Amino acid sequence: MLGYSCKSVLVALLFVLATQSACHTNPFLRQDGFGSIRAGEYEAARDKFAEAVDRHPADYSAQYHLGVAELKLGNLLAAQLALEKALTLRPDDRVLTPKILDELAEALFQQGRYESLYSLLVSATRNYRTTGAYLRQGEYLARSGDLDGAKVAFQKAAYFAERTDADPYLAIADFYESINDVPNSVKALRYAYYVYPQHPDIPDRFRKFGLVPGPTLRSEPPKPELLHGPVRTVRRSF
Repeated sequence: MLGYSCKSVLVALLFVLATQSACHTNPFLRQDGFGSIRAGEYEAARDKFAEAVDRHPADYSAQYHLGVAELKLGNLLAAQLALEKALTLRPDDRVLTPKILDELAEALFQQGRYESLYSLLVSATRNYRTTGAYLRQGEYLARSGDLDGAKVAFQKAAYFAERTDADPYLAIADFYESINDVPNSVKALRYAYYVYPQHPDIPDRFRKFGLVPGPTLRSEPPKPELLHGPVRTVRRSF
């Protein structure tokens, strides 16, 4: 009986140790961190992802989400460093890379590191030449006060957009509305309405300007030869 009891205790002890070990694997830490982010518990999330990164620095997902948590906590430099590591580890992921670039741009913007931000935005447009890269560039140039540069970036976003992608024109409409240029905002909405007439947000946006949505408001957008070389039309990617 004593031998049997000792074996039972040993088995239970091994089970507890195995369970504790499993709780500190990177997949478990990431899942725990995701739950904390969804709950808005960013300090707990930061601690989980930091532990995952300490265990495996090449865990690009943990690096990215660590950056997100640090950014939410206002730890801008820590966020920047984690996001830069994530970008180095995952430079061409069609899903994650755009998110990394978005968060990294925000971390740089909030620090007032405009030269680094500008370099990041230009690098993204040169490396990927996609709608998303130019939309990101336009957004941050506008927020930084470079209105002329923002206009050009948004035009390029429209150039690289898919035929039914209204996002660039809606972004252009937002931009012009933000500087109280109603005629150009309406013009951009007319273009958006042409390329995607079923877009659920467009009718209300017309009504805000006192216009009744209908086929007569649709206007085919111009397609100027802004850039040369192969065109990659990827909807809000990179």
